[in-house]
Amino acid sequence: MKHGHDEIHSLDACLPHESAIDSLQQAWLRANVSSGDRLLDLGCGCGRTLVPLARAGAICTGLDQESSVLDECRQSLESSRATAELVNAECIEWLGATDGTWDVVCCLGNTLCQFWQIDQAIELLVRIRRRLEPGGFLVIDDIPGDLWPELTQGNWQAGLDHEQGRQLVWSADDAVFAIRSSSNIDENDWDIGPDDDPLRLWTASHLQLVARIAGYSVPLVPKNSSVRVLRPVGD
Repeated sequence: MKHGHDEIHSLDACLPHESAIDSLQQAWLRANVSSGDRLLDLGCGCGRTLVPLARAGAICTGLDQESSVLDECRQSLESSRATAELVNAECIEWLGATDGTWDVVCCLGNTLCQFWQIDQAIELLVRIRRRLEPGGFLVIDDIPGDLWPELTQGNWQAGLDHEQGRQLVWSADDAVFAIRSSSNIDENDWDIGPDDDPLRLWTASHLQLVARIAGYSVPLVPKNSSVRVLRPVGD
């Protein structure tokens, strides 16, 4: 099991990217999110992107399914003397119930990988679009640009990493994988099963497809940003 990035081992809620990618994303967000902008961070984790933007004056809402990481995010906000609304909920369900609107929605830190079913990802993007203010935009990780080169170079091979205690398994017919750890490892089973948590390694074409169906223009890749930007059609 060869690897080039820590992302294949886990979706770390606090440090989901290697430092170079994190630095590029943070710099782009600082340059494109203004003080007073209303920002929603889906899958905010420990506040990697939310806390600096809240400290810079953005009006932030952070959402995550894991209450423990929200506790860490809350502590980081307090330490930074920043404020944000934190919500413990599932993204799609909560977006369908809220009447809030935002200038910027972030879906970073590999959060989109968890929406591995195409129809589910489309529903997520549709609900985000409905909550965007005119001129607003959605920001996602540049998964095809940052991670697919690793795959094509052979760094994401299915296999076992005994040192890390991880097993990487791939779907036989799709860009979907799962990461098993500890007691879930089964050296005789290399099929994604009901006990696994599938993840999608998004391709550029799949992103373009779901964006178009969900009512966005083709995702743009700003230079030296490690993000892709989606704007509703007509904006």
